[in-house]
Amino acid sequence: MNIALRNVPEDLHAELKAAAKRNHRSLNGEILARLTLSRRLRLGGFTADSEPTAPLNDEEREALLKRIRERQKAIGKVDFDPDMIREMRDSRHP
Repeated sequence: MNIALRNVPEDLHAELKAAAKRNHRSLNGEILARLTLSRRLRLGGFTADSEPTAPLNDEEREALLKRIRERQKAIGKVDFDPDMIREMRDSRHP
């Protein structure tokens, strides 16, 4: 099924484009990923809108774990040194 989004605020469009680039996705892929995540996101068995959702089945769970492991392998070890984090943050925001 195809849908079109109209009247997207410029700041939201820019945010989505930047996220798509960071995640190596097309803009459409980023929107679909976010929609899928919001549908699957559960807080105590409920979505943020308090609608009941089905738990992940075994296949979905294994696919998710595989993606997480692949992303962790690609990223490598992450150093959470507070000084490095501050420096990275400050270099992005003059």
